[in-house]
Amino acid sequence: MEREASRISGVANGLFLIGLAATICYLVVPRWIAWTSLPLPAGLRWVGVGVALLGFGLLQSAQQALGKNWSDTPRLIKEQTLTVEGPYRAIRHPIYSAFFLILGSTLLISANALVGLAWLAATVLDVLARVHFEEGLMLETFGASYREYMAQTGRFFPRIRAGRN
Repeated sequence: MEREASRISGVANGLFLIGLAATICYLVVPRWIAWTSLPLPAGLRWVGVGVALLGFGLLQSAQQALGKNWSDTPRLIKEQTLTVEGPYRAIRHPIYSAFFLILGSTLLISANALVGLAWLAATVLDVLARVHFEEGLMLETFGASYREYMAQTGRFFPRIRAGRN
């Protein structure tokens, strides 16, 4: 599994580089990638700005809820606690959800398929490579509590439950 995750991460890194190069071209010499332009109305591009702002708000809220548990690398600290406050009440990985919103919004904001899809695909692959490892670590550390938490929350988006009264 580790080898597969490493391969997926390698592809994600390549896509991140493509996204970065495409963004630089979009900003400096847009005609080089004009062939991937999307005819999106200005209003939809502003929706993209709103989606990005929502993502930044979610990111801030998730990091604040984590407090001392927050780390930029997937690891557990000695005094780690299971965070179930803030956005973690409904989503197990709100930071990754925020990344989906922020980097996915580049598709709408730029109205360019190469820019937007490179960032979005890279993010999805990178997250998929990480999340299995992280959830395994959480299960190993918190056991039944984390299993119960998994049953009550969505991985990246809140769970929709039918028939709630």
